[in-house]
Amino acid sequence: MASILNVDQINNAAGTSAVTIDPSTGKPSFPNGATLPAGSVVNVTRVQNTGINIATSSAAMATIISFSVTATAGNLMNLSSFISTRGNASSDWNLTTIRVLADGVSVYGSGYNGHNGSAEIILDIPIDATWVWGGTGSNTQTIQIQAKAYGGYTRNLGSNNQDVSTTTPVFTFMEIAQ
Repeated sequence: MASILNVDQINNAAGTSAVTIDPSTGKPSFPNGATLPAGSVVNVTRVQNTGINIATSSAAMATIISFSVTATAGNLMNLSSFISTRGNASSDWNLTTIRVLADGVSVYGSGYNGHNGSAEIILDIPIDATWVWGGTGSNTQTIQIQAKAYGGYTRNLGSNNQDVSTTTPVFTFMEIAQ
């Protein structure tokens, strides 16, 4: 039989506070500056967005989605996701590249993803980015996912010109203590 234990503070054997749990965030805080050991997962944030629905033929990076995430400076941040993309049935290369910005600083760039030929293949561009969170203390940064096309050919990203069930990007952020 499963049980649930509801607490807002855990005391040590001496009866003094060892861990306090913030009721609004569910995150623990430790007295006397104690921290989680390096490599511990501090927080996992999930951002799901069905609003990626664009076509681009631009060779310049364009923001396709933007959102805010909060983490602690100096910790590692890992972002994993994918972006669905589809070509325009040309007989040449249909390629797309993705870039991730954290507060305007590039933290990840994919290689070109796509195909050569007249088929309209739907592909998923993987995103697996890891970087050190900047700023000071706990801070919120704007994350932008950007894309560009190769050779002037139109690339459809997200649900644009596709069956909408082919894409519901989920962006998973994992903060890792350092």
